[in-house]
Amino acid sequence: MTLRQHPPDDIINRLGEIASLFVACRDAFFETADRFHWTPAQRSPAAHAAAELPSPDPAVKEPRGETGHRLIAEVVQTYLLTASGHLGGLASLYASCEVIFPTPPLIRSTIENCAHAVWVLGEDPNESSENRLARAYLEELVSAEEAKKNAGRMRAKTHPSHLLADGHYTALKGEIIARFPGTTTATLGNRTLNGQTLPNLEAAVRWMYELTQSYGGTIDGRAGTGIYGFLSNMTHPTLYPARQRREWVEDLVTGHKVAYLRVGLGSAENTARAAIAAFYNALTYTTSYFGWPTAIIDELTAKIEETMPTFFVPQD
Repeated sequence: MTLRQHPPDDIINRLGEIASLFVACRDAFFETADRFHWTPAQRSPAAHAAAELPSPDPAVKEPRGETGHRLIAEVVQTYLLTASGHLGGLASLYASCEVIFPTPPLIRSTIENCAHAVWVLGEDPNESSENRLARAYLEELVSAEEAKKNAGRMRAKTHPSHLLADGHYTALKGEIIARFPGTTTATLGNRTLNGQTLPNLEAAVRWMYELTQSYGGTIDGRAGTGIYGFLSNMTHPTLYPARQRREWVEDLVTGHKVAYLRVGLGSAENTARAAIAAFYNALTYTTSYFGWPTAIIDELTAKIEETMPTFFVPQD
């Protein structure tokens, strides 16, 4: 299809089917939250964390929010909530056949949020809960630092919004240093806590794909990084993605060259798969961590298989 032509009905219908799949993913998140309320099931890794990390955390004298095992759940929940919102946006774009330029930023952000949710939960279900808590705190600290920085840029540093963000950041840093003895501002400056180091965006995505591949995922770390890199190029000013889609043809009426932007249905479907795979794996991983029944995941699995029959088949 081309940007200046009305897509054929079969393409419109197919993009509509993919849009419904994005909606199904988003709905699976909300149904999971409504049904289980982020409460650990017995004998789950989350239940083990709850036993090791009570909430409120008695080691935190003046909590500024969730602490203990509830902090881990809060961070994961927030990232999945954000990813599900992006999937809702993708559903609207696919339903309107606007799948060339506006979709890659949403797909990239979906993958990033899912990668960080999975990173917080970690690779080993039996690892120390303190490590998961440290990773959750690192995510909280970077978020607070960004809030402080941008509040100071948007308004004067004497403005209430910056003072509030700065106070929150300072209090959080103090809470972390008190909660993890031996922690210093220098180690936190390196985004390291309790032996855990927050990865950059690309490294987190690669790690997620490598992990999910070990559980049967169909995208390995190298391919995942390539997909992520291309989505990043479609997000930030980069020339080649648009030029690859551009085709010059001669207008038979005027004799002038006219540029068309072409995108194949396969390309639109493959990028959709990347977002769906990241979210599906993250939600499945979260469900396993909390020990919840898999009925919601099973229903989503059936919907994906119905819409994309080769989704769970390893790609060459």
